[in-house]
Amino acid sequence: MDQQVRILRSFLDDLERQEAAAEETPNGIRLKSQSTKYRTDKTYPSKTAEKQENIKKNRYKDILPFDHTRVKLTLVTSKNDTDYINASFLKGVSNSRAYIATQGPLPHTVVDFLRMLWEYKIECWLW
Repeated sequence: MDQQVRILRSFLDDLERQEAAAEETPNGIRLKSQSTKYRTDKTYPSKTAEKQENIKKNRYKDILPFDHTRVKLTLVTSKNDTDYINASFLKGVSNSRAYIATQGPLPHTVVDFLRMLWEYKIECWLW
């Protein structure tokens, strides 16, 4: 019983610290500043997304997948296909590639989007 009490107290202490830290910074400001720092410092490169042939595949020019987490396409349907799609793997509880985050497809990237769904056997997606 004592161990359960200690664990619960520890959990509540952590929760209070997190809430206090969240109150010090307005929602989203910390995440935005961290994201901006990663882009400007090139902490994680996104060279593939910045290639001339891939720039037109990015809906938003300032939101690019990092090279080490980007989704790579392998199914080639034409000579114009590449392995690039603006999508990144996200870590889950038990898997470093549990989820995929991507931008909504542009008219000229719908086929790439469908290729990704097919290749990675995506069963559920959210808009």
